Amino acid sequence: MSQARSFVIERPLDEGDLFVGRFSELLSAAQQVKRGKTLLFVFGARRSGVTSFLNHLQTELVSRVRVLRAETTGHSADPDAVLALVSAAIEQVKPPAGSNPDTGTAPGQSEQAVETPQHCVVLLDGLPVTALFGDKGDQWVSAILSYLKARPSLQLVAAVRGCRPRDGGPLSPRAASVPAVELVGLTLEETEQLLTSGGNHSLRFEFDAMRRIWQFTSGSPYFVQLFGRVLEESHRGGVRVSAHVVEEALPVVLERGGAALEAMWADCSLAAQAILAVSNELPGRHGTFTRNDVLNAARQHSASLKEDVADRALSELETEGILERLGSGTYRHTLELFRLWGTKNRPLEQLLGRSRDYRRVLGAGSSVLSRFTWPMALGWGGLIAALFLFVWLWNARQPAAIVGRQTPSATSLLATRPPVLPGTAQGWITYMAKPNPDAPWDVWLMRGDGSDPKRLTDDGANNQTPCWSPDGRLIAFVSDRDGNKEIYVIKADGTTPLNLTHHPAEDWTPAWSPDGSTIAFSSYRDGNWELYLMDANGANPRRLTHNPAADYAPSWSPDGERLVFQSNRDGNWELYVIGKDGKGLQRLTEDEATDSAPAWSPDGKWIAFESYRDGNMEIYLIAADGSEVRNLTQDQYANDHGPAWARAGTRILYYSNRDGGWDIYSIKVDGTDRENLTLNPALEQRPNWHE
Repeated sequence: MSQARSFVIERPLDEGDLFVGRFSELLSAAQQVKRGKTLLFVFGARRSGVTSFLNHLQTELVSRVRVLRAETTGHSADPDAVLALVSAAIEQVKPPAGSNPDTGTAPGQSEQAVETPQHCVVLLDGLPVTALFGDKGDQWVSAILSYLKARPSLQLVAAVRGCRPRDGGPLSPRAASVPAVELVGLTLEETEQLLTSGGNHSLRFEFDAMRRIWQFTSGSPYFVQLFGRVLEESHRGGVRVSAHVVEEALPVVLERGGAALEAMWADCSLAAQAILAVSNELPGRHGTFTRNDVLNAARQHSASLKEDVADRALSELETEGILERLGSGTYRHTLELFRLWGTKNRPLEQLLGRSRDYRRVLGAGSSVLSRFTWPMALGWGGLIAALFLFVWLWNARQPAAIVGRQTPSATSLLATRPPVLPGTAQGWITYMAKPNPDAPWDVWLMRGDGSDPKRLTDDGANNQTPCWSPDGRLIAFVSDRDGNKEIYVIKADGTTPLNLTHHPAEDWTPAWSPDGSTIAFSSYRDGNWELYLMDANGANPRRLTHNPAADYAPSWSPDGERLVFQSNRDGNWELYVIGKDGKGLQRLTEDEATDSAPAWSPDGKWIAFESYRDGNMEIYLIAADGSEVRNLTQDQYANDHGPAWARAGTRILYYSNRDGGWDIYSIKVDGTDRENLTLNPALEQRPNWHE
C-alpha cells in the first residue's frame, strides 16, 4: 500500500484494497460502455465517493479503450463549456493533420500503414444535477448527443453531483431517458469492510460501534474513513471500539469534517439553508419531518414562509442528496453528521439575527402578528374580553352543569401518563439508560407500564445490556468498571454486585439459560468474537463456537437445548441456530441486509430480530424453522432495535428513535398497541422483561 495512513480522507481512492462496495454499479457502468452506450450518467451526492468510483471505472475500462478525464470544476455547466472540456480532452488522440477523417491515414499512405484512431471514453466529473433540469436539461442532452453522434468513436460518462430524483422529478424528459447508475450510501456490511480493510488498521470494532458509525455517516465513504482516522489517531495502541468510544469521537469528527460540511451548506441556496435550520429546530423528530412541520415551525418564529418557496427548497435539498423524500410531504436527513453540525453551527436564531436575507426568505416580520397596529390590537383585545365576559356570565347561570368539573393544570397534564394498556403493567423491565450522550450508561429498573423508574448502578462506569435471571432475583449485565468489559450480576434491588468473568478480553451480551444454571455470552478472548457458556456463578467457562468470523448476541430456546445468535460467517450478518453442545449448526436467515439481535419467544415458535431489509432497522418475526418472516414495526421513518419478549409471549419490547430520542416501546406480537414507555429526553436502550 502506497499511503502512510490506513484511512484516506485527503483524496479520492485509487487503491483497490481500500475501495469497497459499488461493485454492481461498476459492473453496470462498464457493461453499458462496452455495449456502446453513447452517454451514461453516474449520479452521486457530495462525499458519496463519485470521483473514487470514476477512478475504479477507469481501471475497469482502460484495458479495452482509451480513457480520458475531464472536470467541470471552475467551468460553467452549459453545453458549450462542457463540450469545450471534452474537445480539449480528445485533442491528444486527434488524427494527424491532413489525414483521412474516416481512416486516420495521411495522404499517400495506405490504410494499413497508419492505425485507425483509438476508441475513447471521456469520464466527465462534477456536472451539477441542475444542468439536467427542465428545458435547460433537454438542451444540454441534445447538444451532447449531437456532438457524440458526429464522433462515433467517442463515448461520454458524466458524473452528476446530486441524486437522481424519484420518478424523474425535475429531470428533463431527455435527461431522464439517458441510462444511469446511482451511488447510494454504503450498507452496514460495506461500512464494516471499509473500516477493517487495508491491512494496517489496528482497530477492532464491536457490532454496536460499527452500527453507530454507519448511522452517523449514512454510509458516506468519506465520513466513514474520517471516523476511522479519528479513532485510529486517538487509540494508536489499538482498542476495542465500543459505541461509547464512537460517541466520544463524534465532536472531533464534526470538527475535522467541518470544512466538508461547511461546503455542503454553502452549496445550498438561502431558502434551502433556512429550511434546514427550521427543520433542525423541530423537537423529537431525529431528522425526520414533514413539509407542514416546517411551515408550522416557521410560523412559530413569526415567519410566513410561502409554500412555493418551501417546496422549491425541499426539492433542491432532495436532489442535492441532503434530504431523502420518504413519502408524500415527508423527508429525512440523509446524513446525520450534517444535521448535527447544522444544529450546532447554524441555529435558526443565529441566521435570523445575522442576515436580513434569511428573514426575507422565511417571511420573518411579515406574519399576521407583525402587521398588527396598536388600534387593531386594542380592538381585537376588547372583542376577546367581551367574549370571555359572556362565557363567564353564561356559566354562572348554569351551576349544575359544571359541578365536579375540574380543568387540569399544566403541571398535572405533564405528570399524567397515557392510559395503561391491558397487560403492560405486569412485571418489571430492566434496561440501560443515560441522561445525555456524554454520560455513562447505567442499569435501570421500571414497571411494565414504564412507571417507577429506579437506577440500580451508579459507579461512573458504563453498565450495559442487562438481562433477568429466570427467577427474577438477579440481573446480569456488562460493565467496564474494572478497566475492560466484564459480566457482572446484581440483585434486583441493585445490591451485591459480583464479577463473573475475569479475563483481559472483552465479554459481552450475557443471556441466562431457561433453568438459570448457565449464562451464554460473547467474548473476544480467542482473538475474535465467539460464543461461550459458563455456569451461573462464573465457573467452568467453555467455548461454544469455533469460526474466524464474529459470533454474537446469543438467545436461548425455551427448552434450553439450542441458542440462536448472529454471525457474519457467510459474508454479512445473519441468524444461526446451534445446539448447546456446539452441534447442529443451522443458518436461519439468508438476506443481503443485516439480520441481528435475535430473541427466542417463550413458546419456542418465533424468533424476534432486527433487520435492515426494508431500508431501515425494523423489528421482524421469523418462525423458528425459518419458514415465515414478517415486519412487526412497519415504520420507515425510524430505526427499531433490540427486541425482547414478555414471558407470556404476548408483547415485545424494543428501543427506537421514532419519537426523537432513544425510548423503549412495547408492542403486541401482531404489531398493534404500540406504547412508548419512556418518553423523556434521556436515552434508554436494551430492555429486558421479567413477569
